[in-house]
Amino acid sequence: MKVFGKSSTKNKGPKDGDPSAKTSGSKGNGKGFLAGLLRKFAPKKTQFAAVDIGSCEIKLVEVSTADGHPVVTATGKIPTPPDTLSDLADEEALVIALNELVLTSGMQLREVITTISGDKVVTRHIKLPVMPDKELETAIRFEVEKLIPVPVSDLTIRHLKLGVTGVNGEKTQHLLVAAVPTSYIYDFYRVFARADLTVAAIDLQVLSLWRVFCGLAPGSGSTGTVGIMDIGGASTQFLVVREGLLEFTRTLPLGGNLLTHSLAAYYGYELQQASQMKEDKGRLLSAEEAAATSQDDMQMDFSLRDGLSELVREIRRSIDYYTSQEGATPIERFIISGGTVKLIGFREFLAEAMEAPVDYGNPGIPDQPVDGNNKSSFDLAYAVVLGSALREVVE
Repeated sequence: MKVFGKSSTKNKGPKDGDPSAKTSGSKGNGKGFLAGLLRKFAPKKTQFAAVDIGSCEIKLVEVSTADGHPVVTATGKIPTPPDTLSDLADEEALVIALNELVLTSGMQLREVITTISGDKVVTRHIKLPVMPDKELETAIRFEVEKLIPVPVSDLTIRHLKLGVTGVNGEKTQHLLVAAVPTSYIYDFYRVFARADLTVAAIDLQVLSLWRVFCGLAPGSGSTGTVGIMDIGGASTQFLVVREGLLEFTRTLPLGGNLLTHSLAAYYGYELQQASQMKEDKGRLLSAEEAAATSQDDMQMDFSLRDGLSELVREIRRSIDYYTSQEGATPIERFIISGGTVKLIGFREFLAEAMEAPVDYGNPGIPDQPVDGNNKSSFDLAYAVVLGSALREVVE
């Protein structure tokens, strides 16, 4: 299996007997040589699929590159069964939901890329001296032991090299390190296998977002310093991209559920009733609208803003932390995605809060999923899963 693009063997490298662990000149490497030869002459893959199990919805995207550029060939989403994401407690309900989603979407593939979100993934940015890869693996494990209060033997650890800087002749490499409990990864694979799906790789959500808004083609996320936010129900992915390169990432354990809880407390509703109210009547007012609106709309606006206040504080803290880093440059603008940002007035609210321009993300891919209320707009809830589907297309 692949986790973040590498073999998931608890970061210990290939097992003995694995042909890929031997060089092409090693004795007994006939199988490895033959596999490499077959890959060389095998038809290039032109179809890719991804599934994102979010706290509120499960999303699916299938992409084809047969015409030389990515085209979306299938999409679908379905409500996530309650209480299934954090510990996969109701595995049967999740399997049923996956089966239904594949059937109704018309997806042809049975091999998918997926992501693990929430508190199961711990990511950290670390800087280490430039060293050989073998030594780097050991150094990363040592750093993880200091940063994460979980035995490294229980974790699958992967890293991504983000760049090298030099100061006074000393070179330092910037690394994004991710760690996931290995037992949870195997549980995840088992759930997909029961739904007759094979997990080709597990991706990081921040990398999916970089791909879909910055890596696919030169665009608004490829110049200057840009903050990208994907605000889901339970969490927010925040990343900073400078001149198209990933500089900073952070996962905030806050999202649109704050709005639901705020409405429930303010109106005395159950969470399900408050969530429906948010979908049907939720609206953040501009200053002009607030001066000429009803008392009911004003109450709704006050409740929503109260719910968002904590999220805004956490985003600002993340921005302050990023800008305090050596060599950081001010964020010039923001790109937003995720189901929460579809709330009427949200973009304008965030632009005021961040004191910077805010734009909705738009990959611009043919036949990309569109919003149900605006058929000309990209459905922002699909940003992560579309970026994962592009994993083999965009390096």
